[in-house]
Amino acid sequence: MFDQRKQERFDISCPIEYVVDSFRSDMFCEGVAVNISNSGLCLLTSYSLAEGQEIAIKSIFPVPLPSETASVVWVDKSDDLTVKTGLSFSSVNMLTNTFC
Repeated sequence: MFDQRKQERFDISCPIEYVVDSFRSDMFCEGVAVNISNSGLCLLTSYSLAEGQEIAIKSIFPVPLPSETASVVWVDKSDDLTVKTGLSFSSVNMLTNTFC
């Protein structure tokens, strides 16, 4: 499989909370970020998201994020309990050496 990543990814294990529906900002979902870059992150969650869907990240990360909103780029349902999701930050402000 050809790697289409434009940014280097860094392994991370960071629990996150996010909101799927901006009209229901009180409904939080949970997941774990398993890698991150300046352009996006990979999320493991039990909640199935759809390609193109927008989420708002509500957790405080150990590093600053380029954006608090992200779009779902791809979804891989690994098993009955876990969904691996690729997210692209909605507005990327490039950060230098932030995730090293």
